Amino acid sequence: MNEAYLVAFDMDGTLIPIRSSWEFVHRLLGTEKTALRYRRMYERGEIDYRRWAELDVASWRGKDFSKVIGEVERLEPLEDAVEAVGMLKSHGFIVGIISSGLNIVADRLCSRLEMDFCRSAELIIVGNEVRGIIEELEPERKADELARVAREFGVPLRRVAFVGDGESDLSVFRMRIGRKIAFRPASQLIVSLADHVVDSLMEAARILVEWKGSGGIEP
Repeated sequence: MNEAYLVAFDMDGTLIPIRSSWEFVHRLLGTEKTALRYRRMYERGEIDYRRWAELDVASWRGKDFSKVIGEVERLEPLEDAVEAVGMLKSHGFIVGIISSGLNIVADRLCSRLEMDFCRSAELIIVGNEVRGIIEELEPERKADELARVAREFGVPLRRVAFVGDGESDLSVFRMRIGRKIAFRPASQLIVSLADHVVDSLMEAARILVEWKGSGGIEP
């Protein structure tokens, strides 16, 4: 009987070149100054993450979102993302995204890469207007979300891997899972917690295929 293996990717800065899909939308809609004010409120502890997300999204209400949707349609994954995900799927991995980024980007990327699961912050969009946010995915909750996805697919954490790049992935990198891969990491803390540090997604895919082939031995 074949044992299932699962790998989750961060999205922003990992599968796509933009570092933040939230900042991407703010730039397109001209709400960067408002976003900076809310970010500073969050960093000072004046609001929690949920309220920060709500305020960010509120700054987009009443604006024509069609420009954002058009730019999202033109977004391409990083150069070797398609090949890397294809390799993993061909070797039997369950593959998907767990991101604090926006579903307008994540859903398109998951469709393009034929992902098995897709978890992200979910906006309410009616026509060309944003009406609110259904669910944010706070970075600190990524570990819980990964554990939940693993349970849904019946995969023990020792056969689960994650590929990410920054401090928004810290909760996952602190987990005890099979493999933690830092991709072009923007954080030395991530580097210190990673099993591997890579510069390409294909390198990450090859490491994971070799790991699966070895029976998921400890790093």
